[in-house]
Amino acid sequence: MLQLFVVMYAPGILFDIPIRSRMTAALIAFVINYAAYFSEIFRGGIDSISKGQYEACQVLGMTKAQAFFKVVLFQVVKRIVAPISNEVITLVKDTSLARVISVAEIIMCAERFTKQGLIWPLFSTGLYFLVFNGLLTIMFSSIEKKLDYFE
Repeated sequence: MLQLFVVMYAPGILFDIPIRSRMTAALIAFVINYAAYFSEIFRGGIDSISKGQYEACQVLGMTKAQAFFKVVLFQVVKRIVAPISNEVITLVKDTSLARVISVAEIIMCAERFTKQGLIWPLFSTGLYFLVFNGLLTIMFSSIEKKLDYFE
């Protein structure tokens, strides 16, 4: 609850910019939250590359930028595909939490029909999330298989 308060009112307090739209508040919350997750994933991926890779690039006469972009980055991408795919799928699921602050999104619209006694809109919403996350899972699985060139 405190995070929601900070996200909704902190920009207005800090920069004197009022946030009137709940959608803007939800967008800011998701951007800040997942930017932190993704930056930590990238940091961990970069730190996981052994010092020997950097030393080998130095021996070959590469600058630090060349070593990173031509050698290290490709190894990092291979290592972070699984955690990134997990966070993307979680982001898709977490967007349904925007209904807590009354942002009109797919689950909130389905709940509106459920209050009228219709259960099918909520069922079709669940089916939509299942299919969408299933497609994301298949897509990221194929990407992981393409990058797993040692097996």
